[in-house]
Amino acid sequence: MKIVCQKGFYKFYPDKIADIRRFYEKFEILLMPKNDFFTFQALANLPNFSIKGQIYTGVLPALITTAGTPEEVMADNNYTYNQSIKGLSLNLNPSLNLKKMNYDFSNYFIMDNLPQAYFYDNNGIITGFHGFINLDYEKYYIERFIYL
Repeated sequence: MKIVCQKGFYKFYPDKIADIRRFYEKFEILLMPKNDFFTFQALANLPNFSIKGQIYTGVLPALITTAGTPEEVMADNNYTYNQSIKGLSLNLNPSLNLKKMNYDFSNYFIMDNLPQAYFYDNNGIITGFHGFINLDYEKYYIERFIYL
């Protein structure tokens, strides 16, 4: 299943619809349909605008008035999807990362866990990525990182 993360907004493009069920069975994370992709529940119904001071989602207030795609509005407000709380949070502090990443072994960066947007690697702060998941081996293969 193809995965694209843009500015902290995660999009999943299944090869077959059974991939959504298999993803849930392996990771106990329900993906919701949105447009031509699937995404996390917390991202599925985000508005395409924000008004400064008004609640943007949940308990988070909008930091600015803006409009655009949900990922653009999130980025403008300095929000990202945080995997540990399964919801939106302010962009994570890159200095809190575990370690820098090593790309020496293959054309893909192979990970056991889905990369968290706004983390740091050898080249800077990762705002997104393009990759895919092999559901048989439960591994994420990242083809390209997108940087701030």
